[in-house]
Amino acid sequence: MKRVTIGDVAAHAGVSTATVSRVINGGVVAETTATRVWDAISSLDYSPNALTKSIFAGRSNTIGVVIRDLSSPFYLDLIRGIDEVAAANNSLVMLANTFRRDDREAAQVRAMDEQRVRGLIVTTGAAADSPTRRMADNGTPCVIVSRVVDGMHSISLDNVRAGELMAAHLAACGRTSVGVVSASRRPSQTERVQGLGVPESAVTVAEAPEDAPAAVDALLATGPLDAVVCTSGRLTAAVYSALTARGVSVPDDVAFLAVDEFPWAETLGVTVIAQPTYDMGKKAAELVIESPAEPVSLVFEPTLIVRRSCGEVSG
Repeated sequence: MKRVTIGDVAAHAGVSTATVSRVINGGVVAETTATRVWDAISSLDYSPNALTKSIFAGRSNTIGVVIRDLSSPFYLDLIRGIDEVAAANNSLVMLANTFRRDDREAAQVRAMDEQRVRGLIVTTGAAADSPTRRMADNGTPCVIVSRVVDGMHSISLDNVRAGELMAAHLAACGRTSVGVVSASRRPSQTERVQGLGVPESAVTVAEAPEDAPAAVDALLATGPLDAVVCTSGRLTAAVYSALTARGVSVPDDVAFLAVDEFPWAETLGVTVIAQPTYDMGKKAAELVIESPAEPVSLVFEPTLIVRRSCGEVSG
């Protein structure tokens, strides 16, 4: 069957297509006319064209979300929180994955702008700040997740506090020589290391999971360790596997502690710092919907989930 068009509705209701558009988009129309149009829409089972609606509104009803890397467990509940708020406000979510490439991050933000999204939520690096700020200056509500950017809405974790929680737990377990595998030199990573209070020489960087074995080898070569911390959820499984592949027993030889809850954490007994990612996603979407005039920066508290990977608490 041929799709019903706005012209079909107009003909059925005996009005112009412009009048149908005004009714659908909440414009001022006589009550009797509006009733005829809605009756025609119901009778013909007409589904309004979202593109046409966005043309009249000057903006779509879609929330754009630009994600750095969907392989990270951090994003699963974040997206769920965003989607729940979007659905409650008659919006859809348009998702773009940048695979951690700076050029793709900026390009995806520009693409979202071209789509005239209702709002934008990004977890990108600094390379996308310029086009994101341009969108915000042009009236699109934009929210940065995981970083704080001056003059922009932001949602972030208290990363220094996350590091402090890890340091305190390791100390309570009698661990004194800590090595760290970090994902990058991004602020979130460096702040977690800062909270841990370890020297720079105790930190190695793995840009991707395949770099984890070399990073673990570099750590083990620095001298005796009794604890290893992974500050990025997407590296956790790779770092844990690299340790066990080298005959390192967790927690007998080293304690192991990671950031971000992940599906196998409980089964493997891995102690983690959990982020309230679902709540962070909800608040990010709410900032898009509410669109405060002044920049809002919300910082969430981390939670330590204790399992067996760090051993018993001393004393």
